[in-house]
Amino acid sequence: MFKLSIRLKEFAKRIRSLEWQNELDSFDLSEEDFFNVNIGNRGENLFLGYYSINGLEIILKKYKITQRLNDLGFKNLKINLDTSDSFKHKIIIDNICKDKTETLIELVVRCDFVQINMPFDTPLNGKKYNCLIIEWLKMQNPRKSFSEDRPQLPGQEFPGLGIGSLALELLIMASKRLGLRGIINIPDHFHNAFFYSKIFYYENPDDQAKLLAILKEKQKKHITRITWAIENKKLIDEATGEVFIWSGKRQVLPLVKEWAQLYQSKNYKKAVEKSLQKYKYKIIN
Repeated sequence: MFKLSIRLKEFAKRIRSLEWQNELDSFDLSEEDFFNVNIGNRGENLFLGYYSINGLEIILKKYKITQRLNDLGFKNLKINLDTSDSFKHKIIIDNICKDKTETLIELVVRCDFVQINMPFDTPLNGKKYNCLIIEWLKMQNPRKSFSEDRPQLPGQEFPGLGIGSLALELLIMASKRLGLRGIINIPDHFHNAFFYSKIFYYENPDDQAKLLAILKEKQKKHITRITWAIENKKLIDEATGEVFIWSGKRQVLPLVKEWAQLYQSKNYKKAVEKSLQKYKYKIIN
């Protein structure tokens, strides 16, 4: 399961209490090596226009991801970088064996502007922020099998690597280094939305209310059962009797104070509470 590191818990706490400066200067991560890696020469294919494969290798080593993968038995790592699409960049980290290639991590991201469009009056409506958009993120351990403690979830071929929090830290730092104002995640399954909701907010308060309404059912059911119920169309809206159909909507991690304040504002919370009154879900057999 996706768990926040101590650093990310502190970061989430600062967002909620708004105890931070206008930018991320107070995010307590050691960034010197991250900012001063050998980023490569002009003309080289660079991830997000900035990071070379050599630079990425240094970062992964510095932040213990390489060591984590080595400890799991993956000792012949190779980073593949695909920047052929000018809008989307892709990183694949494989482990090369004599007779096969084991894919451990796939990440596809792009940069784009996100426009604020809240269903209530706010000075931010119409404002655009340049963000890192996570199109796809897969982290898997092909040598592990699912178990009672680590059951299979929709979309999974293998159990995870247990480095989700570290990966998110690096994406936050990369976004800061590139001057981006936020990170956008579009979860393809409910359990992804649940894990990210520890630090992300739904852009639309109505979607945030739906998440909270489903989480009320989580108080009685395990997250695995809920996410499979949604996958198998076994979660219904009690008010309408309609089956809940999952659709990926944007979750936001603001990296500037004014945007973070929006999700802590009375207007946003009031809009969430109003929508929450409409939704009540239950699992059917």
